[in-house]
Amino acid sequence: MDELIRASYTDVYALCRRLLGDPSDAADATQEVYLRVVRSVMAFRGESAFSTWLHRVTVNVCMTALRRRGDVRARGQSAGVLDFAPDDLVSDEAGPETRAETADLASRTARALAELPDDAREVVVLRDVQGLSTKETAEMLGLTEGAVKVRLHRAHARLRELVGV
Repeated sequence: MDELIRASYTDVYALCRRLLGDPSDAADATQEVYLRVVRSVMAFRGESAFSTWLHRVTVNVCMTALRRRGDVRARGQSAGVLDFAPDDLVSDEAGPETRAETADLASRTARALAELPDDAREVVVLRDVQGLSTKETAEMLGLTEGAVKVRLHRAHARLRELVGV
């Protein structure tokens, strides 16, 4: 189990961080993921890769956490935003103006992503941030590929509105 945790911890935490936005919530969710894995590893049937199963457990834990904190959002409190490092988005040769514009766009995008409904945000994170295919995303979320495409299209449209591009 220690070897499994060491090999997958960084990826599990990163996914939790992207889905939940808040580092503290992500750490809690990561811990919950491994508790669930320990409790239910014997239920893993081998019908998919272990990494796919672990990814699904992670998404389920994060979606439960998002639903639980839904009442916090209803009271108008921020649920956290994702961090986009502008230095990762522009080349080293970019001037200060380009860096400032990129930082502003990254900040607006992170805020907009945090404002998306949970189901839209999870599709955007899995497809656009994690780089999963439509088929992989559909399998992770228990949806059809068509449903993933529709959610992604609507989420992108909403993001464009919120970001103002």
